[in-house]
Amino acid sequence: MSIATDLASIRILGSVYQNPTISASISSAVHSLCHEVEYINWAGIYFYEEGEAVLHDYTSTEEHNVSMQSQLSFPIYNKQEEIGVLVVKSKQWIVFDVNDVPTLETVASEIGELTQRT
Repeated sequence: MSIATDLASIRILGSVYQNPTISASISSAVHSLCHEVEYINWAGIYFYEEGEAVLHDYTSTEEHNVSMQSQLSFPIYNKQEEIGVLVVKSKQWIVFDVNDVPTLETVASEIGELTQRT
């Protein structure tokens, strides 16, 4: 299952560096995760604003009332400060494996790096 995540992350990292704005990069990232990894049905990025996690962008392949069974969350850091979180969800049980974790951590890390450059 992790090969699909790896391929999507390569496309995401490329788009992060090609898109001129953070909002375009975030939109591209969540879209790629949902539409290129068959078992990710929802992907979103939250940023903290005044202590609250605010959803900045998300993509879903399912209707809003579909119950998600699996979820992974990855902190997004700007230097040493946690500024947000990348969340991926699936309607399948126990779908993510240990190989998905470092790949998605890299995506979250690169989004954090992008926020430092903008």
